[in-house]
Amino acid sequence: MSEQPFDPGIPLLTEVLSGPEALQQAASPEPAMEPVIDVAEQPDWDAIEQRLTQRILHQVQGKIDHLLEERIAHVLQTALQNALIGMRGALREDLQQSLEHIVAHAVSHELGHLHSSKH
Repeated sequence: MSEQPFDPGIPLLTEVLSGPEALQQAASPEPAMEPVIDVAEQPDWDAIEQRLTQRILHQVQGKIDHLLEERIAHVLQTALQNALIGMRGALREDLQQSLEHIVAHAVSHELGHLHSSKH
């Protein structure tokens, strides 16, 4: 029972299968297999880094935009509520003074009518 360290029918990670002839080569029991990654075929790490950076920035920017919209809406809502509370107090005070003035004027006018009708 002698076992081979690998099955020649299963391509290695270093092999590049470019068509049926590559499959035939992989199936043939050749003892030595050469890695086919050439220096010219090395990935362009600078380009990969740049694309990855751009993609991550785009994703993060989308999330930041969403968070900013939520935060601005919350801040505006809070500011408007505070402004309305302040305005309501000021309006209530003005309305109270106006009503007191109108009622005092009406009472004075009625008392004047009642006083003049007795004489």
